[in-house]
This record gives sequence, C-alpha cells and structure tokens, in this order.
Amino acid sequence: MMANLIALLSLFFLLPLSIAAERNLLVTGDVLPTGGRISHLSTIFAGAKNSTLTLTDHGQLLIRSSDGFAVWSSPPGPKKGSYAAILGPDGQVKVFGPAIWWTPPLSSSSSTSAVVKARHRNLLFSSQVLCDGSKLGSGDYSMEVTEECNLEFRKAAEVVWESGTKGKGRDCFLRLDHRGRLALLDDRFKLVWMSTKAAPVDGHFVLVVRFPGQAVVYGPTIWSTSRYGPDG
Repeated sequence: MMANLIALLSLFFLLPLSIAAERNLLVTGDVLPTGGRISHLSTIFAGAKNSTLTLTDHGQLLIRSSDGFAVWSSPPGPKKGSYAAILGPDGQVKVFGPAIWWTPPLSSSSSTSAVVKARHRNLLFSSQVLCDGSKLGSGDYSMEVTEECNLEFRKAAEVVWESGTKGKGRDCFLRLDHRGRLALLDDRFKLVWMSTKAAPVDGHFVLVVRFPGQAVVYGPTIWSTSRYGPDG
C-alpha cells in the first residue's frame, strides 16, 4: 500500500527554484494545474503532466487526471472549512486547518494580480515570533509589529486592520502558540493583546499572510508528506 502511495505522489516532483515563480501554498479552492508549481526557497512541488492538484474544503489534497478522475487524495480533516497546504522550509508539504482566526477579507476590487511573487516571508509557525520592525508579507500586503507595540495588517502603506495597542508596550513581539492563538507581548513578557479563539487541542499551527489581502491562522496539521499522516 505504501508503494502505491509513493507511486501516486510521484505524479508530483521536486525541481530547482530558478525555473519557477515563488509561491508556497494552496488554500481551499485553489487548483495547481498541469505545470503549476508551489515553492519555498530552493524546493518546488510541481504539477505533473496531465494532472491537477486541488485542496478541498475538508482539507484533502486531491490529484485528478486529465479526464477528471480522482487518482489520489490525502485523508480528510475533522470538519468542513478553509484549509492551507504549505510547502515549508523543511521541504515538506503539510496541510493545516481549518482556519481558526483571520483578519477581515478585503474586497476583490483591491486585488491587482492573480499571481504574486513574495518579497518577504509570509509564514509564522507555532512557537515562532515576529519582532518589532519585522514583517510577514505577500505582494502589497503585510503584517507587522510596529515600534509602538501595535500589530498592523497593511495594504501598501494603508492600515486595514490593527490590534489597537499603540503605545501599550515597548520592544513588543508576536508569538503563535500551539493552540493557534496569536499573542502580542512586551519586553517584560506582559500580554498586550491576544486573539480570542483557541483550538480545543494542542498541535502545529501556521499564520499565513496571503493574496488577495488577508492574514489567517490555520491548524492543526492534519497531513504531511514526511509521515503520510497527521503531524500532531
């Protein structure tokens, strides 16, 4: 059975970064067409000839042949929702979800392109921190902890969402925990702001800044190419 799975996964393969534009995720409803690629740094997960890869609203990666038949799918998530398949810095593809927190979506009229080349890192994983002056970004969109201890989501220079904590701390940083909560803390580790919703169980989560203009926390991990199963 494992040999069959590996054979099916071989429909998708690794290629050098230099031949493709940078893109490191699929979200629910996205389609990776024949020749399409998702990438992270020096690794690319690429669509094989005459096949497509989609991510369903139950978190399943689904490979379809050119005639529309399902060739393979990963296990489903616990419930219907929005999921993200991430090609991470370790070179593994992991499915996170469903979404647990997000900034308000921007109108589609604010989008200028369907293809975005990242200029900044756009992912923050559980236990990682985002310090003041640093940012996550995708195209014109960014999330940043300011020097005034405010967490801001921006479209270019325009602030479209904020934590409302300006002036409430010094040398602040943002941390994503293993219950999917974002916490903004000052240099004395005093809690300044926290996202309200937490997952019922511990796991691995990811904050994504993605086109066309939204920051979303997905998790926990429900499937990974490193284990061919849940990565809890």
